[in-house]
Amino acid sequence: MRQRRVSAAWASTALDGVLQGRDREATVWASSELASYLELPGDGGSPAVVALLSKKAVRLPIGVVLETDRLPERGSCVTIGNGLIASRDGAWRPVRWWDPRPVVSVESLFEHWHPLTELLEDQAPASFGLPLAESFAIASDLARGEPAMAVASIGLGPGLTPAADDVVAGAFAVLALGGFLDDDVRSEVVACARTRTTALSAALIGAAGRAEMIPQAASVLSALAEAAPTARLRAAVAGLFAVGATSGHDLCAGIAGALAAGARAGAQSSTARRPR
Repeated sequence: MRQRRVSAAWASTALDGVLQGRDREATVWASSELASYLELPGDGGSPAVVALLSKKAVRLPIGVVLETDRLPERGSCVTIGNGLIASRDGAWRPVRWWDPRPVVSVESLFEHWHPLTELLEDQAPASFGLPLAESFAIASDLARGEPAMAVASIGLGPGLTPAADDVVAGAFAVLALGGFLDDDVRSEVVACARTRTTALSAALIGAAGRAEMIPQAASVLSALAEAAPTARLRAAVAGLFAVGATSGHDLCAGIAGALAAGARAGAQSSTARRPR
């Protein structure tokens, strides 16, 4: 019998437990030239969403980049586990990994948030799936531990990642990174997302609650934290804006709103601790 050739893959460290765990089977429920999506049944009852990505796709924090010209098609079966991804068309083993959590100075990041808000305010309103003021309000509420506005917005907008979900994900990632995301708020929003939006979007919101994000968003945070020259920040922001139709703009709006709210919360906390 001819032995199946195993090709290389590049995986997010967020999927280490899924990829190295026991074999599990799932059916691809959506597929394109750039990505195939599947849900693996989880031991705790919640499915694990995995994105099998082409080399040209955005590196999602729940993704594995496959060395192939043909991703598994919709309706096909994929087995993941024991360090291997296998379908009827091929098999792949992760040989490289990336960490979807950015490594930045959190203190510096929340000190240098102003330029990002200014760049966003220069964008045409039609660039966003959700009005900028509404996005900032959602992020600010989340920073204060108030999930009601985010919960009411989940699922609003078209596509696999609706605009409101992108805003929530951007805010979640920054607040989690800065230690401003309340555990109860995270649990409530993630639970809501599982029933009100797409499986992919719910999984990305869950990942954002662990400060996991796409590289384009991480590049923006790195530029801000390093107080990079304007040209570098503009280039990083342009890279994020290029993601999806409005997804990059909405993610960025959530990020900027959370940075501003987190900075205010930090300033208020410092004032409260200051000796009188």
